Amino acid sequence: MEKKQKIVVLGIIENDSGQILVSQRLDPKIPDAHLKWDVPGGTNEFGESLKDTLLREILEETGLQVKILRLLADCVSKEWEHEEYLQHTLVFCYHCQLIDGTLHLTDHKINKLEWISPQDAKNLDLLPTTRAFIELFCTEYVPKK
Repeated sequence: MEKKQKIVVLGIIENDSGQILVSQRLDPKIPDAHLKWDVPGGTNEFGESLKDTLLREILEETGLQVKILRLLADCVSKEWEHEEYLQHTLVFCYHCQLIDGTLHLTDHKINKLEWISPQDAKNLDLLPTTRAFIELFCTEYVPKK
């Protein structure tokens, strides 16, 4: 079986009110992901830095411009078995600050975009990788009240 590797970069985007942007996936062909909540991001393209990937994906998916603040101190590694190949996916996540843009929904794989508190985001039906990064973000970067 052929083996492939994929790198995915996600961004937890924080606005001036301390809310983060979440996106609900629209992908009926993948039942494990369909209508689950995620954060913006996407696949790293050949020759692209992780930061360039994230800035491009966020702009394409949301219309927003962000400042990348820091890489979250974890990487998720997952293997996916497809009919023709085995895929190893590495997922990285950055903490970002909203700087400009008007939120829009144009990506055909996104059902909704919403601003929500990081604590409330943990109660959503999140993709497992996204849940791990949001929990890490809440532990390390969200001020305790």
